[in-house]
Amino acid sequence: MDYFFFVKNFVDEAADNARIAGKTIDTDTVAKEFQRTLKNAFTDAQFSVLLMTTGFIPDLYANDSSEETLYSKLVEVLVCEWADRMGFSGEYVKQKASFEDVTIRLESSVIVCDAKSFRLGRSQAAPNVKDFLKLEDIRKWLARHPNKLGGLVAYPDTHEWATSSDAYQYCSTKDAPTVMLPYKYLALLLNFKEDYDTSNLRKLWDYERIFPEPLKKTMAGGNKKQYWEAINREIVSITRIRPKDFEDFLYCADMKINECVKANLQLLIDKRNELVKTIRQEVDSLDAAQLRESLSEFRIKSETKIIDSLIGRIQEFRL
Repeated sequence: MDYFFFVKNFVDEAADNARIAGKTIDTDTVAKEFQRTLKNAFTDAQFSVLLMTTGFIPDLYANDSSEETLYSKLVEVLVCEWADRMGFSGEYVKQKASFEDVTIRLESSVIVCDAKSFRLGRSQAAPNVKDFLKLEDIRKWLARHPNKLGGLVAYPDTHEWATSSDAYQYCSTKDAPTVMLPYKYLALLLNFKEDYDTSNLRKLWDYERIFPEPLKKTMAGGNKKQYWEAINREIVSITRIRPKDFEDFLYCADMKINECVKANLQLLIDKRNELVKTIRQEVDSLDAAQLRESLSEFRIKSETKIIDSLIGRIQEFRL
């Protein structure tokens, strides 16, 4: 449970401290403090659990809030820390416009990484592909690095497509080789790092061999199955993990992720119950006149919401 809310608690504490001081959150300072904490307080095994259950932006954070921004930044720091523990070098990019989230250096080669965070309560099972990956962005990011290896999209695997998606086609395109890996896969690669030469992971971007042709969305059986069969086969070959150990690790990771999702769900349920209790207490304290006024205000707000929105748009955009 401590792992499930570790990043959230770090964000909440930083936000509270900033409010008390009457300042905005200093994202870079908090990110550096977070990275120091990861290095000093987590073994590789503990960090793997934290990593596999990461990437879930708390649903109660306001959209585009400083808390949401900081949470996403700390997930990028987690990916940097993963790279460092793998024997690579990871650096989160402070300049956001038209830049990758994380630059990973594997020996002399560069991987540009997009570290994704999503809300569990988003309206679709999987994100729109344009919110997940823009291949032209990957090409642009790679063009800045002379020794480019390819792209990496890291994400929480609860947000994935059922059978087919343009995402698998884009992530099997060899002119901009971009590997998509859930955070549980990064945890797996770290967990078994003593059993193989981590520099051999560069083979994951050998798309001339792995994906000689992009996996079309319309292919028989769906391109999701084809993508993961190819990537899993390659990872098992590179890491020399026994297939059973590979499957067991991912199974245990799925169980841990499921626990994490349930814990986040319970957090929302508890918040709702708390709000309901507060509302009932406040209503019980009102007299008849106050109740009538409260009901009137509620109905006015709820039943004129659409009209008020239309009026506002006309006033803002048409006059």
